[in-house]
Amino acid sequence: MKIVYLDEPTFLPEEWHERFRRLGEVEVFDDRPDAETAVQRLCTSDLAIVEWTHLPAQVLSRVRRLRYLTLMTTSFDTINLAAARAAGITVAHCPTYSSQSVAEHVFGLLLAVIRRLRAADVAVRRGVSHCYGPFLGMELAGRTIGLLGTGRIARAVARVAAGFGMRVAATNRTGAPVAGMTVVPLDDLLHCSDVLSLHVPLDRSTRGLLDGDRLARLRPGAIVINTCRADLVDQVALAAMLADGRLGGAGLDDLAEPAAADIRTLENVVLTPGTAWYTDAARVANLVEAYDNLASFLAGRPINVLAYGCTDREARGESRVVVRHPPTGWGE
Repeated sequence: MKIVYLDEPTFLPEEWHERFRRLGEVEVFDDRPDAETAVQRLCTSDLAIVEWTHLPAQVLSRVRRLRYLTLMTTSFDTINLAAARAAGITVAHCPTYSSQSVAEHVFGLLLAVIRRLRAADVAVRRGVSHCYGPFLGMELAGRTIGLLGTGRIARAVARVAAGFGMRVAATNRTGAPVAGMTVVPLDDLLHCSDVLSLHVPLDRSTRGLLDGDRLARLRPGAIVINTCRADLVDQVALAAMLADGRLGGAGLDDLAEPAAADIRTLENVVLTPGTAWYTDAARVANLVEAYDNLASFLAGRPINVLAYGCTDREARGESRVVVRHPPTGWGE
């Protein structure tokens, strides 16, 4: 059984390399391959671990032999799931490893924004002491945090928010109730939120979900926190509303064009480079989850599956099976 780690592991200590070897022959690559190289590597493997590489239909349609791959990420916008299924490749992801780390990062960003920690740090390093006027903060107790989505990370955020004495409102696609949150329609969420935190996957239905019109429905001075993909939000509208003070600030773990350069100049924005998930505990939990994904597939009981690869009989239209479809729509 040949397993390929397709691209540059963020964290793979030798003891974990050895553990993966118990499942089969393992080859680990320390680069980020182009499409042609990715096809070559996947075609010589039975199972794959993928961290960085985008796998569109034009790549997956050329892949032979590969039966299964697990993404190292919770998100899955880097892979065309329909093309993977058509190629007979079962795809899994790692949905749980970073829930607590991302939830804590939400509040790291939020506190940095509302207490102006970047500017305060710069001022003190320049010799300023006991200067109050520019650094008026906002207390969280009694404020409403709105959660766009009610999944694992959103639920972890809600638990932390309760510790700050915040009210927690949320919205999801179905309106299903969730413990610890008041679930409301999206428009109501926008109107009631002092802080809006995004917790939905990026797909065709959620790209641009928070567009200019919806941003304008937020309370004046509201704070936007996004530890998900930047393209959930209209970046141009976000930059404009932050610049003119319509929004009070933002904490962002991802940026996208065409407004990335403008957002980087704004004093009321705190930015991190995609590190919301990256803690000592989460990076180990990520390896545990990826290993369990591989082992469960080899045992015939796959877990965390986004798409099941179709069989030869299905491809010929000779059988029909029930397939678990990946999450779609906002608020999963």
